[in-house]
Amino acid sequence: MNPFWRNLVLTVAVALLAGTVGGWMGARNALDNDAQGLPLRQTVSEIVHSDLQLSSEQSRDVRTIESKYYDRRVMLRSQVAEANRELADALMSDMAFGREAQEASNHVEQGLGELQRATILYVLEVRDILTPEQQMIYDRKVREVLTATASNP
Repeated sequence: MNPFWRNLVLTVAVALLAGTVGGWMGARNALDNDAQGLPLRQTVSEIVHSDLQLSSEQSRDVRTIESKYYDRRVMLRSQVAEANRELADALMSDMAFGREAQEASNHVEQGLGELQRATILYVLEVRDILTPEQQMIYDRKVREVLTATASNP
């Protein structure tokens, strides 16, 4: 085989592999970490179900809020995964951070931003149903989670 064609085939194969692995890892990382919202979401659920003495009405309201947030989170995570696939495809076709890759990257960032906003609204919506005494405990524990996440990248 001509060295030119051999090098071209090798370069294309390596580029496709790198693009595929990069896209897969990016999608997996985004979904696994949930934009660092997953630990906060889990902690909010743990706080309200174990650390606070909720009334039956509060428990019902929390379940409603959690259900609504879960549905929104699933939809947003799906959008982020699709944006990551779009980014992987753009990188595989160009192997450069061209116009298509930049647009795909923007879609990923927008999805992650929406996911973060949804998590923040979830945290605040749960807080709104608590009594002032419960809010003090909740606020302190949420702050602990947020500062622990920030100090443990």
